[in-house]
Amino acid sequence: MSEGEEARHWQERSSLLTPIAKSFGTDVGVDAASMGIQVHGGMGFIEETGAARYLRDARIAPIYEGTNGIQAIDLVTRKLPLSEGGHVRSFIAELKAIAQEVGSSNLADFGETGSRLDDAIADLEETTEWLLARLVEGKSAEALAGATAYQRLFGLTLTGVYLAKGGLAEAGDGGRDVRIALCRFAAENLLSETAALKNSIVTGAASLASARIALA
Repeated sequence: MSEGEEARHWQERSSLLTPIAKSFGTDVGVDAASMGIQVHGGMGFIEETGAARYLRDARIAPIYEGTNGIQAIDLVTRKLPLSEGGHVRSFIAELKAIAQEVGSSNLADFGETGSRLDDAIADLEETTEWLLARLVEGKSAEALAGATAYQRLFGLTLTGVYLAKGGLAEAGDGGRDVRIALCRFAAENLLSETAALKNSIVTGAASLASARIALA
């Protein structure tokens, strides 16, 4: 059983990752179920295909755990400041090490995975520091304006990094090529979104505040 600093480390790790695990998987589940309707065309909206039911069932998942928006607030206001930001910084350092291993590997099938991971982790690191600074300055409204986008950025980055970790592993199961192919697809097709999310997090607070006029 872990004790002392080791116990604290793993407690903080589970606390940091919990809102991301709860939110990212459920959001992606809704996206996948919605795409299932699209794949069926007009028939996807008809009950006989079953696709519409999957979407209805999937849609409850982002709500069950206090809604994913609440998870984002928890992530930014309570989990990032753990150990005065030290834990999330050390975690990002671990992600960098995995990306570096991909970049230095001689597995050509990784394609552009290494550089895409570097970019996504850099986006994560920059937005993390920006949010931590806003919290220290007492500008919680600015931090919260980007909370949901940050949560997605974090989830996307972890997706790329951990798929890469799986691709690097030689499990002796004959599935390494498949794991690398999946990793490469995610890195080269999904991780470009992190740049746009970073921009929204860092520059979007003012526009969100001004949009209140539309609700008046």
